[in-house]
Amino acid sequence: MRIIGDLGPYCLTSEGLREGPCAREVEEHRDLGYGSFNFLYGPSAGGLLESVGFEIATYGESIERIGHVPYKGRQIKITQLPVEEALIRVERINGAFAASHSISFLQAVEKAFEAEVPYEVTVSRMAQLELERIRNNLFVIQRVLESASFLVPSYLLLQQVEEVNRTIARSCGHRYFFGANYPGRVECEHEVPSLKIGDVEKILENRIFIDRLQGNGVIKEDNSIGPAARASGFRYDARLDSDLFVYRDFDLKVPTQDHGDAFSRILVRLEEIKESLRILQELRVKPHTFPMRVRDGEGIGRVESPSGDLAYLVRIRNGRIERAFLLAPSSVNMRLFLRSMPGNIFTDFPFNWESFGIWISELEVDLK
Repeated sequence: MRIIGDLGPYCLTSEGLREGPCAREVEEHRDLGYGSFNFLYGPSAGGLLESVGFEIATYGESIERIGHVPYKGRQIKITQLPVEEALIRVERINGAFAASHSISFLQAVEKAFEAEVPYEVTVSRMAQLELERIRNNLFVIQRVLESASFLVPSYLLLQQVEEVNRTIARSCGHRYFFGANYPGRVECEHEVPSLKIGDVEKILENRIFIDRLQGNGVIKEDNSIGPAARASGFRYDARLDSDLFVYRDFDLKVPTQDHGDAFSRILVRLEEIKESLRILQELRVKPHTFPMRVRDGEGIGRVESPSGDLAYLVRIRNGRIERAFLLAPSSVNMRLFLRSMPGNIFTDFPFNWESFGIWISELEVDLK
């Protein structure tokens, strides 16, 4: 059993819910003493994609302590709404992970309704998740390249990200999967993006680029998720745990690395892109509908988003959402990032930060 993270008042593990929050090691807050000082990086930090704040303690170069400063909290009301109306808000919590959020939410709803999901719908959702994984993994690598001022390869990767976006738009009607998933319905056709993965691999052979990533942000924790876990040698993947998908029918291969640094996280993401493309070649997707009988109940949905486990717990009464909780992968990865940063110098910050694929847009969400 592995611990994944807090899902509302519960601890989500690979085997289900456990009463109470997940136990964590308490950070020792020691006084750094003479010569140290604190400064605020952000909240609108140049070079970072989203506005985010950090309080950093240092003697001048090495980061000794770092903390996240929450200031971008969002309350999103979905309780007392019908499922379909709530879904519109859920899929927009983080547009980059819209497929992951909407599919996980619908899985929870279907569990509450005790609905039988057809194989065709399951396969269509797998295709969406793999397209989203390819796009976001390419984007993470691009962000790291941009941080290193490798602008030409960075723009080439943005071109490939755009190719994936257009493939998603042709397949599902929207570049970010908005409106692709409904209760009892999926609206996607089959298409595989045409990508030049060899060009990405050549970029990662550059010695200057490698030096900025190797040994940067080392973190090896059993309670980790997604590429961060797999870069540390842990073969953790919700696609292996879940009985709501059929990845085993397609011989899913989960790549791992051993060093737990930013470079390992990038290598894992690159291998995942190739594996996702292989799976997409084998899937056959078309629009499909199925009946769902509305009933009172509670359910959990969990998917492997591009950054790791993403889960919803939903309770439904009289056809409306009575309560809902979200476990966003960014909440777990933020904790891992903060623990990985001390001991690195400030110029290591952007490379390490981007390698985790954290989205502030989903980090500070409170479902009401």
